[in-house]
Amino acid sequence: MREGFKSVLEFLEVDLEIEEEQEHLYNQLATISKDAKVKETFQHLARAAKGHKDALGRIIRDIETDNHDVSFYCLMCGWEIDFGKMPSVGNEERCSLCCQKFALVDVDNDYTTKFLPQ
Repeated sequence: MREGFKSVLEFLEVDLEIEEEQEHLYNQLATISKDAKVKETFQHLARAAKGHKDALGRIIRDIETDNHDVSFYCLMCGWEIDFGKMPSVGNEERCSLCCQKFALVDVDNDYTTKFLPQ
């Protein structure tokens, strides 16, 4: 498992399972539906679930192959702080909007940030 993304990967895996179940269910309901409009609606929902499943799978693969940026929102102003694709714990970044400094820390294999003095 990719360092720093334990909880994120767990949530994504659960979401992926839900989308797989939804796609299967919607396809089943489309198959047994007698009404053309209802059938079309279930087919649309199945395609949407497949799209969600594919997107979640790409994000999981990107994280597992170190091809996903580690970024957070500034706790002071809400601007994005990007630590890059393969940061090290302890790396420091400054918010480009409010100039607050942050360090990247690891808590139970999850990345988070820590305020640094100005």
